[in-house]
Amino acid sequence: MSRLNEIQAQIGAAKLPPVHKWSPEISGDIDIRIDFQGNWFHESQPIVRHTLVQLFASVLWCEKGDYYLVTPVEKWRIQVEDVPFVVQGAEHVDGFWFISTNTGDRVRVSAEHPVELRELDGQQIPYIQVRYELWARVSRSIYVQWVEESLLAINDSSNPQTVCLKSGDYEFPVAAA
Repeated sequence: MSRLNEIQAQIGAAKLPPVHKWSPEISGDIDIRIDFQGNWFHESQPIVRHTLVQLFASVLWCEKGDYYLVTPVEKWRIQVEDVPFVVQGAEHVDGFWFISTNTGDRVRVSAEHPVELRELDGQQIPYIQVRYELWARVSRSIYVQWVEESLLAINDSSNPQTVCLKSGDYEFPVAAA
């Protein structure tokens, strides 16, 4: 099996709860916070069990800028400092970019998982849509990797004001030129 097929199989095997089908009334606020680095806290204490963070991340929902943990019957608002996920890994395989987040999500950069530049502390930083309205900020190390890759590539971008990479036929912004 090629590396591309192996990665696609892993992504396809990841089953998430159907939170997009659940619409319970808001139950209230719960003292859970995701900090800027993507760390999860409950009552100001770090949640150290990664499997628990992954479980919470699997039932995360964003609605009108607010974040919730949802079940079929409950919807609890949590606090998120920036976005809930941070891209910690990126791999270029057979012409496609695959990213992985701090909570174990893995997606292929594409029109279904677009990248956009957002202003952060006076800089344009890439963010990628992981699912629904849930986004991940690209970590500094991945940002540097993408900028280096884009400088090596022949940039025939349709937007000369932006440094871009390609994932398959999808061209995505990495940095403002």
